[in-house]
Amino acid sequence: MFSTIFFNRFKIELRNKDSILWSLFFALALGTLFNFAFKSIYENAMNTTLDVAVVEGEEEFGSGNMSDLLKELEYEDGTKLLNIKSVDMDEAKKLLDAKEPEISGIIDLRDISDIKLVINESGLESSILGSVVSVLREYSSIIVETIKKDPAMIDSVIESFGDETKELVESNGISGNNKDPYVTYFYNLIAMMAVMASMSGVRIPESCQANQSEVGKRVDCSPVNRIFYEIAGLLSAAIIKIAITIIGLCYFCFVLKIDFGGDMPYLFLTAILATLLGLSLGFFVGHIGSFTEKTRDNLLTAIVVGGGFMSGLMVANIKSLVEVKCPIINRINPSAVISDAFYALNMYGVSERYYRAIIYITVLTIVFTVLGLIMSRRKSYASL
Repeated sequence: MFSTIFFNRFKIELRNKDSILWSLFFALALGTLFNFAFKSIYENAMNTTLDVAVVEGEEEFGSGNMSDLLKELEYEDGTKLLNIKSVDMDEAKKLLDAKEPEISGIIDLRDISDIKLVINESGLESSILGSVVSVLREYSSIIVETIKKDPAMIDSVIESFGDETKELVESNGISGNNKDPYVTYFYNLIAMMAVMASMSGVRIPESCQANQSEVGKRVDCSPVNRIFYEIAGLLSAAIIKIAITIIGLCYFCFVLKIDFGGDMPYLFLTAILATLLGLSLGFFVGHIGSFTEKTRDNLLTAIVVGGGFMSGLMVANIKSLVEVKCPIINRINPSAVISDAFYALNMYGVSERYYRAIIYITVLTIVFTVLGLIMSRRKSYASL
């Protein structure tokens, strides 16, 4: 019985041409346009030395050491990454706010526990500086923690960690294997494909709810266990949606030659888990209340489009702005959670931050699926 339901749902998913068209071909077309639009911009700007003001603090440890580290940063061909001007904050702001700014940004090292980056406008240069500051923040957090726990160890920690950080920066090119800031658009494009799997997930509960469709009436009148029916539907939809996401990712990697950064197996693993998250999201929404099919579709469309916008699909830096103003949105937005996993893989490799992102995706997937199944068991009808 289970296999019969599985294959029937599989055939239904294959016949849903609109879903395949939008989740695959639209994403491929958009990715192709992104590639043409952004590739030449980055290639023309890379390996350019950036003028930056550094405002040092008065701490005994940390600030001067990090300033020295900044002076040593280089591109792969040996070109200096930064041309540093050590000034106070007032002078730095004058340089940045000039009619023709003499610097690309200000790195504020006065408080090593809260290193700040000040810029006037977004773009490639600000993205590179943002990557630099993220490395410094990792560095400073260890220094601050050491000062709190064992100040006597600070000298050895600074010496050893300084060498490690320099090697990390040189080997990973500031932001992992690919420091092109425009690659974030492709992270969000894969996230959009994954979240669009929710459109298939929402159809599974609708097909076994008597108040939603004629098929649902027949399913509820049949001896088929509703939980088995929905699990079979989830598995069949998962196979097709994962295949669509993998095809899209292969197109980006091997046809457009997009360097996502990070190990390829983990890249595909992240895409698969992201697709399951999108599918489970739709499955959960399909069990909420007694909304009409149109209402649920509109809700999921808002999640896909709105979530994509908030995670940076349309404007790259919007996610950073949301993180500053209202970080909780980035924690509950599926697109932001998925894109952060890709970013962590590129930026830090298979690290603690990447594992946190993957665990979060997995937990959300399990929660959405379990809640959907629980709500399914509670649905009953007085008459059909």
